[in-house]
Amino acid sequence: MNKQREAVYGVRRQLLEGVEQRELILDDYVGGILSGLLDEYLDEKTRPDQWDFKGLSTRLMDHFGLDLAKAGIKAEELSRHELGDAIFEQLKLEYEAKEKLLTAPTMRYHERMVMLNVIDGLWKDHLLSMDHLKEGIGLRGYAQQDPLVAYKRESYDMFEAMLAKFQEDTARFLFRMQIFGPDGQPIEMPRVTRSVPAAPPVASAATPVEELEAPSQPIALPTRQPETTIDAIERDFQRKKQRELEAATHSGGGDDSQPSQHRTGDKIGRNDPCPCGSGKKYKKCHGAGL
Repeated sequence: MNKQREAVYGVRRQLLEGVEQRELILDDYVGGILSGLLDEYLDEKTRPDQWDFKGLSTRLMDHFGLDLAKAGIKAEELSRHELGDAIFEQLKLEYEAKEKLLTAPTMRYHERMVMLNVIDGLWKDHLLSMDHLKEGIGLRGYAQQDPLVAYKRESYDMFEAMLAKFQEDTARFLFRMQIFGPDGQPIEMPRVTRSVPAAPPVASAATPVEELEAPSQPIALPTRQPETTIDAIERDFQRKKQRELEAATHSGGGDDSQPSQHRTGDKIGRNDPCPCGSGKKYKKCHGAGL
């Protein structure tokens, strides 16, 4: 458990210190998720005609918002390796297009904000699951299992599942992130596709030279910094932290206007003389009813 806590706190420390996570997200997280999807729907041990292209397309849309048809990727015409490379390249292009629209510093900030929000929520759920595991781990003995061995194995599996969930949620938030312009309306992301090598057009006497190259269409950037759905996540995150701080203050401090009373001196016995000087026993005087 200590190693798990150190690993999570190490991630949080890097995020709070502003360490860039772009390469980690694209190369490790996205690459790992894509590799797992290919293994699940395009198993190398099966024939290509048995591959589930529809299931793969559905999961790509769910994880990354990627439409293979709109991206011009014809999955059925590519090998497994070619398809994986094409999808990964397309995902990087769309991520870079979103980064250009937001600017690199803003994108780096969003990456850290998303990762902090996700890891905090998952870590709290993991700690709760670990408490439930401890409560019922003794029952493993009835199944002829060593409770300690079962606890170590299951806690490790739960932690690995949490890390996988962390990577999936981080990638999903960033790729499915919607960008809003200064007017509050969603900005339609420009369609970016892979550059496919093609034979250059042949000029003829009837074809003007200027028509051989199509003019590039620049991306229209807003005049003010756009907002995203991640900004809403950040606001919710900050409000939640503020509520937790206020709750901790109220539960720990109490009402400052009413000073707490502390008993000084030795404790008075019920049969001892009452300290008020009446001559009665304490239980018959000021101690009555206590």
